[in-house]
Amino acid sequence: MRQLFSWRFLAALAALGALALLARALLVNDDSIDAVIDPEPIERRIDVFEPIVSADQSTDFSILPAGVTTGYLDLDLTGERVVGIFPGTFGEIDCDGLDQDNQCVLLADTLGDAVVWFAILPAAPRGTVELPPITDLDEGEAVFENGWRVPYAPVIERDCEGEDILTFSDFLRRFGPDSVTIFDLEARQVIAVRCGESVAP
Repeated sequence: MRQLFSWRFLAALAALGALALLARALLVNDDSIDAVIDPEPIERRIDVFEPIVSADQSTDFSILPAGVTTGYLDLDLTGERVVGIFPGTFGEIDCDGLDQDNQCVLLADTLGDAVVWFAILPAAPRGTVELPPITDLDEGEAVFENGWRVPYAPVIERDCEGEDILTFSDFLRRFGPDSVTIFDLEARQVIAVRCGESVAP
């Protein structure tokens, strides 16, 4: 009986299969590299928004490039509350006045009394703190590109120097990427946005 497939033909099929598996593996690796270079932001539901009265840190306190703390940081907040930041806590500090009283604000995602993640930002006028641009509104929370989620007021004021903006969706489309979000520390919610320079058509 005549042989239907020669050994050369079968070897060629095997080689094609190996090449297909190799290409698939390379594509998977590329995706993994992309995920490491540009990872998805971690969702942070922020539940602490407090002015920092004073701060006391250990001599070895710092934030490593990976965004994790070393050493200890104790924050005295309003109402005589003290919050401790322990080694290994994820966080960021963007306030240059942490060594001065009442110059910075603590934002934190907590689990019970423990701080899971924190950010320290400069205090803004009239009991507010300025946050990055909002990307969406979802079930009573303002959503930010960096994964933050914070409550917002039923009506968010829009300061756009006289521009006629019919809806908040219109604001996000036209001014969102360069806007500034105003969070009221007493009301504990976003109360306003301020337009940036970029205007979408």
